[in-house]
Amino acid sequence: MKEAAVDTSIADLIDWLADTTRITDLVQAIGNALTQDVMEALQGELGTVGLDTFKKTSVNHFWCELLASLACTLDTFRSWNDRIAEHLSLVMVASDCRNHIADETVKFAVRAVLTAIPMAVPLPVTGKVEDLLWPTRTLAILMCKAPERHEAVSRCCLDPIAAGTDKLVKAAIAKTTKERLVQALPLDWLPATRASLFD
Repeated sequence: MKEAAVDTSIADLIDWLADTTRITDLVQAIGNALTQDVMEALQGELGTVGLDTFKKTSVNHFWCELLASLACTLDTFRSWNDRIAEHLSLVMVASDCRNHIADETVKFAVRAVLTAIPMAVPLPVTGKVEDLLWPTRTLAILMCKAPERHEAVSRCCLDPIAAGTDKLVKAAIAKTTKERLVQALPLDWLPATRASLFD
């Protein structure tokens, strides 16, 4: 039931993205930054053998956890600033999704992501993060192999998108899909979605 509810929300999200090329382009740019720039930086830091080991240990939710935690951090700080790296590093070092990845490697991955993403999606002069927030949430949902079992992805990404907390994504998820989600997932994972059903 959980998987079906999340799969339906992903289908709704993909339909919405098909009509929202601006967000789709930003999701693609962030994805390219992760697969190219961040991997290149990690290879420079870890070497080929170290990167291969990192890839094997990071397959179990590390990247979607990092993006979901980045989305929560951006939502909290609402501007791109020096505290983001420090906060995100602490969150990721404490995460269960790091799978025995050394603290220094986790921190390096965070720095590499925080360097690559703003280059891929330049922030306005004001440093406001809205242009990064929604595509980051979207990419975390799409790349997660099981959002229905991944609290950070559900809470930090799926919940704000399903709730339509911003006019940009107001119609991304259908009301019937929202109803299925709040029935299937834990109560505290989707508070904004639950509240949106009573608006």
